[in-house]
Amino acid sequence: MKKFFISLTILIIFIIGAVYGVLFTKSGNNFVASYIENKVNDEQKDVQLKVNDFTLTFNTINFNATISDNSNINIVGDLAIFKKKVDLKYDIKINELGQLENLIKQKLNGPFSTSGTFKGDANFSVIKGISSIAQSETSYDLKLVDFEAKNINVLMKNARIEKLLHLLNQKDLAKGNLSLKGDIKDANLSTLDGKVSVNISKGKLNNQVINKDFNQNISSPIYFKSDIHANLSPNKATIKSDLITSIVDLFANKTEVLLDSGKILSDYKLDVKNLQKLEGIIGTKLYGNFITSGNVVMNNGIIKVDGNSNIFDSLTNYSVKLADSAPEYIKFNIANAKIDKLLHILNEPVYADGILNIDGNITDAKAETLAGVIKTQILNGRIINPVANTVFKQNLKKKITFKGNSTTTLVPNQAITNSKITTTLANLDIKDAVFTFKDAAIDANYLLNIPSLANLYDVTSTKMRGAVSINGNMKNKNKSLQLTGNSKLLGGVLDFNLKNDDLHADIKNVQIKELTNMLYYPDVFDSTTALTLDYNMLMKKGKLKGTLLKGHFLPNNFSTLLNQFAKFDITREVYETVDINTNINKLVLSSTVNMKSKNTQIDVTKSILDLEKSTIDALINTKIKNTQFALKVKGTTTKPKISLDSKDLISNQVNKQIDKNKEKIKEKLNKVLKGKLGEDGAEQILKNFKSLF
Repeated sequence: MKKFFISLTILIIFIIGAVYGVLFTKSGNNFVASYIENKVNDEQKDVQLKVNDFTLTFNTINFNATISDNSNINIVGDLAIFKKKVDLKYDIKINELGQLENLIKQKLNGPFSTSGTFKGDANFSVIKGISSIAQSETSYDLKLVDFEAKNINVLMKNARIEKLLHLLNQKDLAKGNLSLKGDIKDANLSTLDGKVSVNISKGKLNNQVINKDFNQNISSPIYFKSDIHANLSPNKATIKSDLITSIVDLFANKTEVLLDSGKILSDYKLDVKNLQKLEGIIGTKLYGNFITSGNVVMNNGIIKVDGNSNIFDSLTNYSVKLADSAPEYIKFNIANAKIDKLLHILNEPVYADGILNIDGNITDAKAETLAGVIKTQILNGRIINPVANTVFKQNLKKKITFKGNSTTTLVPNQAITNSKITTTLANLDIKDAVFTFKDAAIDANYLLNIPSLANLYDVTSTKMRGAVSINGNMKNKNKSLQLTGNSKLLGGVLDFNLKNDDLHADIKNVQIKELTNMLYYPDVFDSTTALTLDYNMLMKKGKLKGTLLKGHFLPNNFSTLLNQFAKFDITREVYETVDINTNINKLVLSSTVNMKSKNTQIDVTKSILDLEKSTIDALINTKIKNTQFALKVKGTTTKPKISLDSKDLISNQVNKQIDKNKEKIKEKLNKVLKGKLGEDGAEQILKNFKSLF
């Protein structure tokens, strides 16, 4: 037994001697220093660690190392290994954190320095230090129990935000000053107690970086400041924060963060005092202000938002759920929104007012499984005539009111809308309007009903009567518009096709008499039409060509005048075809007309009809059997003045009377002249008389 204890004692002495030889002798210190160097340098090649001094005794430690010749770590102080007690000073200066990525397994940038003291034992210790991180004035005081942080005090003054972003390997999105004060009395999560305050001042966004990275077009500087105050309690942080910027203010009076689960509950208020300042961000100029507030819950990648707003002077409520940043459902109700406020915010002239109600229930907001319904209602709509007249160059005088209802059904990748708009001018029904989200294409059927054309006078400046209904389809895809329509009009059919700015229309079997009656024009002619219209909506120019079939004149001033002078009833003539060729320049129609019957031929070589001024100026060359004359029609379209070049008619009548009474006239002439002119004298006088006409 004695021999055993002697052997054991020798072994213990040998182990202690070996440990002492490794740890506490110069050669042992050199061995440890070399081991540390090799361990660091062999695992990576980006930096080189050089231990300049490593001295470890039973009572002291001194460690000095250089990293890549420009950074230094220095630790010196008292060390009681067996008592597990230290009293150390440290000074760390890293010129470029980016070189340490392989060592710390995180990408950081820029310089870092800190110095301080570390005092205590295994049960309780204190770390106090200072740092100039991000060009700040930072001090910290940590109390550790069993080498775990129990009490933390941190004071950071005026850290540069741009330097912090650079240090954390983030883009230079902003600059400014950040100050932080933390007083954590108990850092244990289950017994957490403390306060943290953050202040941001002189903040300014870096427009150049934001515009490039987020595809924005911000030109005006955006300044910001913020105050954040957090109260820490067991497993929870209760935060009050505000962010004041030059474009929008955000307030959160109570934000609760459940630290054990990561769940966040918060209220919020978003206040935009001048929407115009958002133009560079949203790409659209808006006016007015906007306020919204509500509550948000975030938990395990799911975000729920419930809020309200006064947008457009409305009572608006909304509810949104997002999962992994993708919307799941969206519900909203906009009640009593003012149309005039909507137009003002959208930077549009306020040419209408009324009430707008929208109720949306999007039960599935994913495009591929989209589902939901949106209902829209317009009440008490009214056009503000003075504004509309100025903006749209109209001359509205009568009151124009409107109302409408719309239901949009959402299905995967599409929105299908049915709506009805009723106005004092016209009614519009839209059936199954399909909007495809993928290519932003629209395909819609419509019915336009105008119960009384008389109500369009202020818009068209043309007096009309009757009613019109048009059925058609509208397509819009790849910025190309196509509109088709069909109408049973005035006993005939109107078919048209509008492609972008080019309109083509076929007008068949329309009764001219009904057309002139509709336009309050005098009844002059009746026939059926076979006309083609090609018109450019942008240039407001086009051509109207075609024929009038089986036409005849109606009793009117023109036919009465002809009957008086020519003793001819033109209303009995039938014109199998009448050729029409009209050039349209805005509201001025320049026409030529050619028409021929059994006994007549009429050519209108120059006719100008001004629809805006309701005037006509036309020259009508007429041939009745062997008699030719010209008619001029000039004045208003309702009561034009008709003048006749009657020379040919008078000549014809004189010649007829002379020929009819030729022998009696010659007898009287010979009797009066008593043969003085010879045998052919009377004949010559009659001939000369005819030549006067």
